[in-house]
Amino acid sequence: MDLPNYLRKKRGKLELKKGKKWITWNPYHSKLAAYLLGSGENWPFTRESKVLYLGAAEGNTVNFLSNICIEGRIIAIDISRISMIELVTLAEKKRNIIPFLGDAHFPEKYRNHAGNPDILYQDIAQADQVNIFVRNYKYFKPKYGFLMIKSHSISGKESEVYSETKKILKQNFDVVKVTNISKWAKGHNAYYIE
Repeated sequence: MDLPNYLRKKRGKLELKKGKKWITWNPYHSKLAAYLLGSGENWPFTRESKVLYLGAAEGNTVNFLSNICIEGRIIAIDISRISMIELVTLAEKKRNIIPFLGDAHFPEKYRNHAGNPDILYQDIAQADQVNIFVRNYKYFKPKYGFLMIKSHSISGKESEVYSETKKILKQNFDVVKVTNISKWAKGHNAYYIE
């Protein structure tokens, strides 16, 4: 995939154009950056994209997405009160980030905030992370999805976890593409869904 003109690869890292300068997007701190460096083939993010981000943590990737989807919005869901403090601080600086303290198991609780997202992005370290993704995708019906699987959070050998994940996703979605991002995020695979 050719990168959009606001992204470039440089010395094993990714850079994002912000104004007239380029800022580093570290793949060791962002699985979405790792996905691109790992030869991920799909990039549906636009200036107007509405993204539902499950597992936003302190907002590193959320921050970069807010620079990309500058006219859209990022609904950043996380269950941690400590992470939410940093997300709220980030949202005070960025007008297109909506932080929400909540549990991704219950999409109906953040329905009013999420609206109709174009993209579902999930990075949650839970044993049932695949089921959480499927439940949210079916609930919100976005056009595209990204699931970052942490194999160590699911019981079983890594290869079995990835195989079972792909099987479940193929049962539920027409398009499932896998990108190995373990070079940057040990024990992780990235799944692109349509």
